[in-house]
Amino acid sequence: MTLLKKLLLSSIVIGGTTVSSMAMADDFGCKAVLCFAGGKGLAECASTIIEVKKRLARGKGFPHCSFVGPSGEQNQITQQSNPFTRRVSSSLCPDGETRPKVIFNGRYCNAITVTFKGANPNGGDLTQEINW
Repeated sequence: MTLLKKLLLSSIVIGGTTVSSMAMADDFGCKAVLCFAGGKGLAECASTIIEVKKRLARGKGFPHCSFVGPSGEQNQITQQSNPFTRRVSSSLCPDGETRPKVIFNGRYCNAITVTFKGANPNGGDLTQEINW
């Protein structure tokens, strides 16, 4: 095999791997949006929800998912707030699942607010607080 063929073959393999990983990253963002917007109780969403919460705990934002609208424009279907900490009096955070951290006799939940555009059954926006 000539050097040119080897270079061409290796560039195709590397390029294919890069495109594949980019597609998987986009798929993850869209899967996260679908799971948090309405599928939190589904078994298929459990690993995605855990991974999103791990990423949020590391300081990363909520995953993005873009789609092309009917006119060909790019649309973002989520908006997120900056992460914040909320003091709570109960033994669970507002999501009803996460336990708060105890700091100096107070209970605190890390949170981010995510708005899913058009996710309500009536076509309106759905806003959720995600705790970790």
